[in-house]
Amino acid sequence: MELKQLEYFRAIVDAGTISGAARDLHMTQPPLSYQIKMLEEELQVPLFLRGKKRITLTEAGKTLYEQAGNLLMLSDLAKREVIKSSQSATLHIGMTPSTVSMMSDHLLHFAKKYPKVRFDVHEGSTFTLKDQLENRIIDLTTLRTPIALNGCETKPLLKESLMAMNIPDSPLLQERSSIPLKELSRQPLILSYRYRKYMLAAFERAGLMCDIYFTCGDARTAMTMAEKGLGIAILPASMQTLSSKLTSCRISGADLTTEILLAWRKEQLPEEIQDFLKMWD
Repeated sequence: MELKQLEYFRAIVDAGTISGAARDLHMTQPPLSYQIKMLEEELQVPLFLRGKKRITLTEAGKTLYEQAGNLLMLSDLAKREVIKSSQSATLHIGMTPSTVSMMSDHLLHFAKKYPKVRFDVHEGSTFTLKDQLENRIIDLTTLRTPIALNGCETKPLLKESLMAMNIPDSPLLQERSSIPLKELSRQPLILSYRYRKYMLAAFERAGLMCDIYFTCGDARTAMTMAEKGLGIAILPASMQTLSSKLTSCRISGADLTTEILLAWRKEQLPEEIQDFLKMWD
């Protein structure tokens, strides 16, 4: 069953006769009659009652007339959506949870300058977004260091400290602006996988052992576990704004930092991506 056959069928019903439909469609009557015959043979039901001057629909014909209208409407809608999508580019952008606010300001500025561009935003951990970038699911993304990338270029956006975060009634962090690395080494620590090796190396350089009590794949999970009082989470300073349940303090005795990077693949970039990257120059 072809869309053209459905168009012919509805034209016949609307015109009332095959000859009238042929005139409306600017074609001769025989090929039109042939297409309706082929349609009836495929469906194995009669669509018209024969022997009438004006066509009369069978019950099957009435059903097909209604369904054909729906199908033709959907076909027209699909055509218009395809044409529309070809006329407006879409940026597929990844954002880690702590960079959504930063990126939204730039997206607003970019959207005002390029109103026809659409956005497809992917949120996730650095490792998830790294894989999506390398596998061409997204065009560019924010990531946090430490991270190793393959075939990608990066631009540093922001450098910030890693902080010790715990619930406010914890006696360890109460009314303190900083906690020494040595004292932190004796506490149960909550780390996302991204910071595990980084923190172990920092303690090792200071000649210290540490108690990594809880590890997880996402910094948001580490933050939630700290909110439950399971230990001290080591998190970027900006994540403090995501929780009203945690207090934070600096870690003294080590330079513990993380960078937010904007990353994209090393290849010829579409014009809209190039324009977006220029905003960060």
